[in-house]
Amino acid sequence: MAKVKVKVAKAGKKAVAAAAPVEETAPPPKKKAGKAAAAAPAAPAGTDLLSQTVLLCQAQRWREAAVVCRRVLERAGNDGNEELAASLSGALSKIEYSLRRQMAAAAVVETRRLLAEEFLLDVAS
Repeated sequence: MAKVKVKVAKAGKKAVAAAAPVEETAPPPKKKAGKAAAAAPAAPAGTDLLSQTVLLCQAQRWREAAVVCRRVLERAGNDGNEELAASLSGALSKIEYSLRRQMAAAAVVETRRLLAEEFLLDVAS
C-alpha cells in the first residue's frame, strides 16, 4: 500500500513539473514615489483574455482584471456559453470585492498619512 502512495506522489510531482512553467510577465511591484509612479506593464498581447485576467489577478491589479473579466463575460454571454458566463460572474464578484478592499486599504493609508502630517503641523505651531 505504501508503495502505491509513493508512486502516486511521484507521478503527481512529475505532472506538476511537466506543466507549462508560469512566466513572470511583470517585475515585482515597486513602491510609489509620490504621485509620479510609472505605469505598470500591461499583460502580454499574445495571451487570451481569460489568461490576462488570471495574470492581472496574480499581480493584484484588480481594476484591470475587472475590466478584462467584464469583457470576457460579455463575450461568453454573446456566444451563449452559459457555463463560462456563470463561472465568470462568480469570479467577477470576487475580483470586485478585492478591488473594493484594495481601495479601502489605500484610503486608510492615505488618511493615516494625512493625519500624521496635520498632527505634526499643529504641534509645530
